[in-house]
Amino acid sequence: MKINLEWLNEYLPCGRDIQAAGVFADALTKAGLATENIEQHGDNCVIDVEVTSNRPDCLSHIGIARELSALLGQKLKFPPLSAPQTSSPASTVTSIAIEAADVCPHYTARVLRNIRVGPSPDWMVRRLEAVGVRSINNVVDITNYVLLEMGQPLHAFDFDKLIGRRIIVRHARDGEKIVSIDGHERQLNSRMLVIADENSAVALAGIMGGRDTEVAQGTTNILLESARFDPLVVRKTARLLAMQSDASYRFERGIEPTLPVTASLRAAGLILKLAGGELMEGAVEAGCNSYAPKRLSLRLAKLKQVMGLEIPAELAVDCLGRLGFTPKLESDRIEVVVPCWRLDVNLEVDLVEEVARLIGYDKIPVRDKISIQVVPLEPSARAIDRVRSVLVAAGYYESVTFSFVSDALCGDFRPAEAAGLAVAEPGTRKADAHLRPSILPGLLESAGRNQSVGTVDARLFEIGSVFWVESASGIVERRRLGIVGSADLREVRGVVEAVLGALDANRQVTIVPGQRNGFARGTGGGIEWGGQVVGFMGMIDHAIADKLSLRQLPAAAELEITPLLAGAQHVPQLRPLPRFPAVRRDLSVILPESTAYQRLETLIRDLHPTALEAVEYVTTYRGKPLEKGVKSVTVTLVFRSSDGTLTGEAVEASVRGVVDAIGSKLNGTLRE
Repeated sequence: MKINLEWLNEYLPCGRDIQAAGVFADALTKAGLATENIEQHGDNCVIDVEVTSNRPDCLSHIGIARELSALLGQKLKFPPLSAPQTSSPASTVTSIAIEAADVCPHYTARVLRNIRVGPSPDWMVRRLEAVGVRSINNVVDITNYVLLEMGQPLHAFDFDKLIGRRIIVRHARDGEKIVSIDGHERQLNSRMLVIADENSAVALAGIMGGRDTEVAQGTTNILLESARFDPLVVRKTARLLAMQSDASYRFERGIEPTLPVTASLRAAGLILKLAGGELMEGAVEAGCNSYAPKRLSLRLAKLKQVMGLEIPAELAVDCLGRLGFTPKLESDRIEVVVPCWRLDVNLEVDLVEEVARLIGYDKIPVRDKISIQVVPLEPSARAIDRVRSVLVAAGYYESVTFSFVSDALCGDFRPAEAAGLAVAEPGTRKADAHLRPSILPGLLESAGRNQSVGTVDARLFEIGSVFWVESASGIVERRRLGIVGSADLREVRGVVEAVLGALDANRQVTIVPGQRNGFARGTGGGIEWGGQVVGFMGMIDHAIADKLSLRQLPAAAELEITPLLAGAQHVPQLRPLPRFPAVRRDLSVILPESTAYQRLETLIRDLHPTALEAVEYVTTYRGKPLEKGVKSVTVTLVFRSSDGTLTGEAVEASVRGVVDAIGSKLNGTLRE
């Protein structure tokens, strides 16, 4: 925000030379409004003030003057706010209808007749050009002048060019077009707000007026607009149309609720002074103009706690009073009424900051030591750290991919009963129009990019949120762990078992054959952990690999985070090192081809053979001399006792029991 000191002296008479500029710049910087530059124009100076987004009240000369008045203890002088009016009410010649009250809470219009459009006086041209605004004509210059003076955007319409002589505030129609005053045609949609007459849109609300109703040479009657618009609607419209204006910059940050009427009257007075004519009686208004000021309390104890020093109550009251908060001391607290222009003050701590700004941040003591309370991680965070540690130790790299997914991949890996969640306004790539239903598409895209630069077996994992829509519960959001490994499915299974084992080694991991969208048929299976399904794993389907131009099919797995955290063992479990040796017995059994390995392992474990410590898969063989339709599965049974060394006789008895059960329940035989 550029501040012209000649202009500023209208409200705060205190000099306009380089020395005065230095004093102002130093005061503003210390109060949190940094000055970027000081330019000298003859005997006048212009200060470029960096105004943060939470201080829209400082986007005007009066706003900066108000701030300097409080900082320097000088009296503020406001411009005259009066204009002679005729006895003819403006409401007899025009009307306003707000059809989008949710995004336009208040709209005012004044009507001026018989004006003379011409050049602006030198003093106004000089002030505007000093802050980078080109002079156009006296009426347009006045609207710009009041915007920079008070912070309220205004717009003047050629009243005779408004069809029906009335204003309608409404949403644009899809496909509706308007030529703005910069000469560009804009295509609109229903999410945008426009100012219209009875025929078409004549302005983009809060951004820019239309060319067809602009004030030009020959205009004699004008309608002066002053209103409030929803900041979010203005911001979205300005971004979508790539239009940034001084008006949108202020509307996006918020407008003082009482300012439209005041600024409109100020502009009307200047127009009568510089362009002649007459002002019809009253302002035609629509919407709500009521304003209830916020009331806050500042506890003196809180002030001391946050600032770290004892502030006399009288000093705090004086600081808040200079800033316009009308403070009142009540024993241990200060009651204040927040001024209407301070939209950023909503909490008690905001009042603490205001006192600190006026006292000076340099008065706050700086401690050379800080106390830090060491707080242990939450159990869930520790469990996630264990998952990461296991995967990194296994050679996997943690990835962070986009939460958006391309149209080509939005249906892959999604639950069959779910629908995709489309994004109303896509991000950097228009194809990324859906939130991801799975972690795997992003990881597979990363794996494809790695393959293209020569890293064939990129092992990646990610923990993040996925989204979809269900008819019963609406939008669903889940946290998941996605893993993409090499082309060896056994490797990915081993990593999954290692992860689950690190969370709770006592829970059995079982792979249940099944099929899921995105995985190659016959290669996938559900991951059961302690009898609960927590995820799915398998080889990626050829169709998906072709979409991503993958040179080889990777194996992948995806697990739900919530059941993993719920089932994690948070108390460390210690086991003494074994004192006695283990006894290992290999079994090769011939089973029907249709018998899954998991049935064999489950059967053995359910028998609870004496001293059985582990069942380890070795290999599966098919071919001669075995007959067709059967296979040979080899497992190793590990036995160990904590009481002493096992004898061969004891182990053989357990093995015979296992062999007998395999024969009776799985129709299997011991291979010779």
